Amino acid sequence: MAAKWAAVAALAMVVFGCGQKAATGKVEWLNDYETALAMAREQGKPLMVDVMADWCSICKRMEAEVYTRADVAASAGRFVAVKVDGDKRPELKEKFDVSGYPTLVLLSADGKELGRVRGGVPYQLLIKALDEAAEKAGGK
Repeated sequence: MAAKWAAVAALAMVVFGCGQKAATGKVEWLNDYETALAMAREQGKPLMVDVMADWCSICKRMEAEVYTRADVAASAGRFVAVKVDGDKRPELKEKFDVSGYPTLVLLSADGKELGRVRGGVPYQLLIKALDEAAEKAGGK
């Protein structure tokens, strides 16, 4: 009888989520801005630049809880995604006018800003921002 209830509980967790992530998947990040920019231009895809810092607790939380969601990864898959440590690349921090971490800058393949997300945000807002920027870039 206990095995039956354990199976029912497991099924309920699958069906209702019970706080679990949507599915498996995660954003695949590059770690070199220049390479990512070249890829975006070559592929005609927009660029998603996560300006962050190793010490930033919100950045770590976004990486662990938001960028590991399959629904976020699906929206981010429309972009070439790159992480930039703003402390190690201050010229990029200045170029993108970043005043706090994390800042996600969404650019067209030719470098025009399509959108921006500052700070830790719920995954739903991030998906909305990514989808809106992708549409501005041509809907790819």
